[in-house]
Amino acid sequence: MKKASLIILCIFFLFLGIFIDRYALHAQKAAAEVREVQLVQADTRTSNNPDQWVARINGDTLTLDEFRREFGVHVFSLPIDEEQKNKYENDASSKQKFLNNLINEYLIYNKAVSEGYDKRRDVRDLVKAVSRRAIIQVYLNEKIEPKLMDIPDEQIEEIYNQNKKLFAGVDIDVARQQIKMQMLQRQYNDRLNDIVDKLKGEAKVIQNENIEL
Repeated sequence: MKKASLIILCIFFLFLGIFIDRYALHAQKAAAEVREVQLVQADTRTSNNPDQWVARINGDTLTLDEFRREFGVHVFSLPIDEEQKNKYENDASSKQKFLNNLINEYLIYNKAVSEGYDKRRDVRDLVKAVSRRAIIQVYLNEKIEPKLMDIPDEQIEEIYNQNKKLFAGVDIDVARQQIKMQMLQRQYNDRLNDIVDKLKGEAKVIQNENIEL
């Protein structure tokens, strides 16, 4: 995998997807109890006309453009390489599944907002933290990932041969992929540490040692 960053936002979206899948059936039942959800297949061959819609949920319209942007964020957050992302992004069944999950998410979100969850202090703190980490992720992706060096196959093979016992029972292709990921992650961490060290050198940071955390 050429891209190595797996920052908190990525993990957040991954677990969000798992959560939505796990509770999809319950959300579908909730939809029947609330009001009708109108749904059409999202077709990549259609234009970006904002008047085109893919779902209407209790009177709120999800346009094709909004769906594509949501799906783009979802694809961006997936911990897979670019080739797999391109394949996933062009798969009609993946889009339909995401659309179904997105509708479930909106149903749960609207119910939570109606009960005032968006006004809770802990929820606002969580939103603030996720927003900060999203900005960090995009920043680091653009600053670090283009500078990551590809790992030569010979180097991967050498490490594999030196550590065969550690990969006992692991498929050889999976083992090579794990080695490549670890080496890319090491590169990423080194560049991240360089950025942080530089920022600390330029910034004035004072911690209050007299206060107990």
